[in-house]
Amino acid sequence: MKTDGQATPAGAEGATPVAERRSASREIAGAIDLGWRVAALHSLRPPATASQAAEDMLLNRRSLSAADRFELELRAIAGVAQRIGVGLGDAELSALLALAGAAAASPAGEQAFRDALARQHISFAKQLWAAHEPSGKAYELGNFLSDSWNRALRPRAASDPIGELHEIFSVVRVERIKLLLDDLQTRVDPVAALAVSTHLDDWHKHVRDTAIPADRSLEPLERQTIVWRQMLTGDKEPEAYIGRVERVAVRKEFTDQIWKRNRRRLYVLAPLLVGLGAGLAVLYDDNEAIVRGVAGGALALAGTFGFTRASMIGTLRRGLESWGDLMWNRALATVICRKTSMLAEFCPPAGDAPQRTNSTSTASPAASDARSSGTNA
Repeated sequence: MKTDGQATPAGAEGATPVAERRSASREIAGAIDLGWRVAALHSLRPPATASQAAEDMLLNRRSLSAADRFELELRAIAGVAQRIGVGLGDAELSALLALAGAAAASPAGEQAFRDALARQHISFAKQLWAAHEPSGKAYELGNFLSDSWNRALRPRAASDPIGELHEIFSVVRVERIKLLLDDLQTRVDPVAALAVSTHLDDWHKHVRDTAIPADRSLEPLERQTIVWRQMLTGDKEPEAYIGRVERVAVRKEFTDQIWKRNRRRLYVLAPLLVGLGAGLAVLYDDNEAIVRGVAGGALALAGTFGFTRASMIGTLRRGLESWGDLMWNRALATVICRKTSMLAEFCPPAGDAPQRTNSTSTASPAASDARSSGTNA
């Protein structure tokens, strides 16, 4: 199998090389990011009072006033939109910035800004769908993933966040997201797509079958959605979530999956192959000249149709390499799924204290920013 040099950090002893894969294209990654940001800004709740500026100049978003925070997020949206060809006009951006400046002043100002942003959201969607259908689907996917946290933050269909989770992870909504992932399968990292799809199934089953206490912290869900965004946009490679021990575990998972998939076939085929081999050996020993003649005639006949020994061997080798890469990616996705799932933190087993996984380290700045401002980053 081919290897991807970026997947194994330099100096990581015992690290296992992984099959080369495509990453999300720039246009698709940008559309996912744009959909995410628009949905996040639409749900942004300005704090009752403006934040105080920090004493030093190393400001982050939570140090800004509500008006500045709205403007920052809006300008970030404008930048992403411009990079994928659906940029805001000067007049449109100025009007939204003016509304953003007044959004924190009153509920009416906040609603006016949110209404204007909703109209811009529709404009983005129409432009992307009209220009490039996969980009439109990627934009919709980004909206869905972002809202998986934002809807819990500000419930729409239920009166409380826990009730909203049943709508967020309903079978209809989960299948819609998985359909978008499937439609974009040739344009995003296959391991990332499989990991997100598996996580969605796990969250759906957990929310459906588990009685969730009303005081349950939703922080793990926030970090889970950030992980989805990072993997699908390529901001963080899926392999970056696992360490040396997990990389070694991928090889074991790869071997286990091959054995499970082919165990029954081997039990049936092994005796047949042994018997066929023995029969051919006896036939060849007794009729060597006839067997050589039949084999030569078969190869000559195949050659008339363009099948040569070299082409058949090459086709078989390429098929085995493709199958091996597919199985390796499935094994890698299985290990990454286990490592990046936040379900154990969201609802830990009885008697176990929640523990943060190593996979959340890169998401923590955005997550802490979001928690301090009352919205998703």
